[in-house]
Amino acid sequence: MTDAHAAWGGPQEYTEAFLRSARRAVQDLCERRGAEFASLSHDVVPATGGNVVVAATAVVVFRGRRCAFRRGIWPPSHPATTSAALYATVLEEQLLTRVHPRPDDDASPLDL
Repeated sequence: MTDAHAAWGGPQEYTEAFLRSARRAVQDLCERRGAEFASLSHDVVPATGGNVVVAATAVVVFRGRRCAFRRGIWPPSHPATTSAALYATVLEEQLLTRVHPRPDDDASPLDL
């Protein structure tokens, strides 16, 4: 863990802070864009040297499509609140530019 990472806490503390901020940001995005918030979760994967990698996954329903957005959050490059704001901003961009309703859609999830 680098000195910057130590200042932001360990993986568990950082992830909890990220999820609190990201949940609010994604829910706000859903309200503004007419989407339905389904879930926000995280996965922890062991990495080399006893370290871990943490990824966050948001699931929303937008324009009739179930969309999953997954991005790594640990090790971090920004404080948790900044990372959460960036996460929601990129999710919004992906929703607006990549999700198009299809009348013959089989309702399978769309990975963003």
